[in-house]
Amino acid sequence: MSRPISLFTDYRSGENSLTNYCGLIFKMLYEENPKSFEEVLGALLPSGTNLTVGVNFLQQTKQRKSIPDLAITQRSFTIFFETKLSNWFYEKQTYEHIKGFQQETQDKILFLLSNFETDEPETQFADEIKRAWEEDRVILKPISFEELLKQLKSVRSSESFKKVIDEFEIYLDTKNVLPRWKYLLEIVNCAGLYHEIEENVYLCPDTGGSRSHRRAKYLAPYANKKVTKIFEVRAVVSIQQELGEGNVKWNNSGEPEQVLIEEAREAIRRFELRINENKTLPLQVFLLTNGEPTCFAKTSPGGMFGSKKYFWNIALDCQNSQELAKFLDGKSWNDFQS
Repeated sequence: MSRPISLFTDYRSGENSLTNYCGLIFKMLYEENPKSFEEVLGALLPSGTNLTVGVNFLQQTKQRKSIPDLAITQRSFTIFFETKLSNWFYEKQTYEHIKGFQQETQDKILFLLSNFETDEPETQFADEIKRAWEEDRVILKPISFEELLKQLKSVRSSESFKKVIDEFEIYLDTKNVLPRWKYLLEIVNCAGLYHEIEENVYLCPDTGGSRSHRRAKYLAPYANKKVTKIFEVRAVVSIQQELGEGNVKWNNSGEPEQVLIEEAREAIRRFELRINENKTLPLQVFLLTNGEPTCFAKTSPGGMFGSKKYFWNIALDCQNSQELAKFLDGKSWNDFQS
């Protein structure tokens, strides 16, 4: 049974609660400014899609048999959302949503909302997008929570609504649907292991606990109280004992998983120390690329505490390791909150 969007939701399902709050944000935006609501929808839709929200006032508009002095019209549209906590949409459900639109509706739009890891999720749904339009004139558009938040922040709005958007961002972050890993730098203590890093790999036991790692786009080796190079992480692969089963923990590059697994096994084979270690322990292999020189120093007393350190959101304005290395060059760890 359908329910109105409400601040006082009692949904227990994570996806239902998330959908409720996304709908609430759209409702509040429309009530504040229908034009801003139209701008957000226009930005989320494929380029060239014209969607008018609200009433049009037109003068001397020719109709089929007359030209009235004034025409006040409202275009008919329906928008469906299917929300997932992860990219797990299945074709049958999408098809039933498409067939659920009223045929007389002029504009029919189905958004697939999720935490897509790729920059172009349309590629995954290319066949469904084509079929939805050709058979039912439905615009099918996958969008990420990150893109939704970006467009909500881009419109001119009141200070009170901006505060709501800030709270909405915090809420989305607590639900782990924003790809914060894209802006995360992990620094690892690599004293004595620079010969491995120079071959674009970082290896460590995959034994959980303190050996666990968060997903990050950037990795930097630490030694002698500073970072002198920043890499991009292509993928992290776990290899079981004796070069056994491989598992891609995360794939930042989109490369074929089997290729990454074989490359990780080959990385272990290159180092006798790691071959011996892998006889008794599974290993994590960080496959790295685009190493860029920098000088990002720890100026506080003492060395690095622990085997790793994270700097969240440090790369918000950087697209790659070259930009991040340039941004951090000459700066101190104390300049940033981690």
